[in-house]
Amino acid sequence: MRQLLLALLRGFTGRCPLCGRGRLFRSYYKVRDRCESCNVQFEPTSGQSTGAMAINLVLTIIIGFVGGIFLVLYAPDRLGAGLLALLAVMTIFHIIFYRFARGLWLGIMVATGDLAHDRDELG
Repeated sequence: MRQLLLALLRGFTGRCPLCGRGRLFRSYYKVRDRCESCNVQFEPTSGQSTGAMAINLVLTIIIGFVGGIFLVLYAPDRLGAGLLALLAVMTIFHIIFYRFARGLWLGIMVATGDLAHDRDELG
């Protein structure tokens, strides 16, 4: 459990989930090919960012659901403006949080053993 939390924290903060020393991102959204410290390949096959998209989408939907319930219960007279504001918040969250979701997903991949050093490099 400690390894899972450590890998998630490292990924969330933009560090290599495996070693914690290398940087995960080249730019705000672009993941490096390999860790500059431990040389692990971050996305060995294409389509491995699908989990990050799912994490980001689920959290955005939860924000929308909770925000919608809040609006209906506490601001029914300003529902139109509230929904527009909620839509703006959800959009901004979705765009900004995607980087963190990518880091979390790579942390999950490290914790489950799907992201490790190449077998031939280990000898």
